[in-house]
Amino acid sequence: MALLRTFRQVADQASEQRRTFNWHRGAGNCGHPGTSLKRYPHRIDLPDAITLDSYPGPLGQVVINLVNNAYLHAFEGRSNGVLAIAASASGDRVLLTVADNGVGMSSEAQKHLFQPFLHQAQRGGTGLGMSIVSNLVTKTLGGTIGVNSTEGSGTTWSIDLPQVAPGGKA
Repeated sequence: MALLRTFRQVADQASEQRRTFNWHRGAGNCGHPGTSLKRYPHRIDLPDAITLDSYPGPLGQVVINLVNNAYLHAFEGRSNGVLAIAASASGDRVLLTVADNGVGMSSEAQKHLFQPFLHQAQRGGTGLGMSIVSNLVTKTLGGTIGVNSTEGSGTTWSIDLPQVAPGGKA
């Protein structure tokens, strides 16, 4: 399973190209964050039946950032971390969840999560990852993003996307 590699390839090749794609093959071709996931326990539930008219590159970038963020921050000091990626469709919406059983975040950290340069830049990152994720989800993909996290109990990201991105059909 080569999910991260595939997400990166799609993000690089189609960064702003809109098209119709099957979630499992398109976001599944944006679809299985593999090389990073191989080393860690994980579950992926991406149903074949979900089709989007959207931007697979930015969607792939969102998932890559969330997966990498979990591995950089959520499992520090833990050897039993598990990451789960799932998607479901309801009406004209798709709900993507990325959940971990890691260390979680404080409510204070969550308040500033999407602000650039304010979170975890001291760990070698730029501090821009979650700001970029938020902008891609809300501006490019036309969705919303939320986080539910409790210190010591993990984090769940919920991304609600339209099946047809803003701007009409491809």
